[in-house]
Amino acid sequence: MSTTQVSESEVMFTEQLTRGHKKKAKTRQTLVDAALRIYARRGGGELTLNELAEEANVSHGTIYNYFQTREEVLEAVGLALADQFSQSISVLSAGVESGAERMSIGVRMFVCRAMADSAWANAVIHVIHYDEGMRSLVAANVRSDLQAGFREGSFEYSDEEVALALVVSCAIGALNSIAEGLGVVDHDIKIAEMVLKALGLSSNEARRIAHLPLPKII
Repeated sequence: MSTTQVSESEVMFTEQLTRGHKKKAKTRQTLVDAALRIYARRGGGELTLNELAEEANVSHGTIYNYFQTREEVLEAVGLALADQFSQSISVLSAGVESGAERMSIGVRMFVCRAMADSAWANAVIHVIHYDEGMRSLVAANVRSDLQAGFREGSFEYSDEEVALALVVSCAIGALNSIAEGLGVVDHDIKIAEMVLKALGLSSNEARRIAHLPLPKII
């Protein structure tokens, strides 16, 4: 067999692998999206793998090529939600040095997304309740902004874990209100302002930062 023939075979084999990986990734994303719809409707604790198969319009056997338990599905959805949202926040916060401003951007975007997409809000509420992975990713982003704000002297708190719990609780509380139809005008701004005040900013400074225009994605 010539070198050319070997190279062509290798190329064909590589292309087949690539197509296989893409197909597998697409199927997995289909399952995650289907699970997200179920969580948005009823909550993560009630999902069954058979129901997921029906929602995604795949065979029951296909499910087990990707997930063995309901908990694995929940983890995949939680990590996907947290990762997608974290990337959005990172893009918007790029170039913003102030920890207080980044905190405001994160809180406001979280609330704005919920206001624009109630199904997403419901899914986050249910998934974050069950999945430690999603809570950890959300907490890591909040912690980074907390520490930056503390170093620059904007935030004052005696315990970082308590401050972290305060921010996350306020954000999730806002999502609950929105999911229950209790969202108000400028809900994102009001929540961000209250969080900043709770972290030690003066009323005037908290109001100023919370009312800054959200950065635009370029």
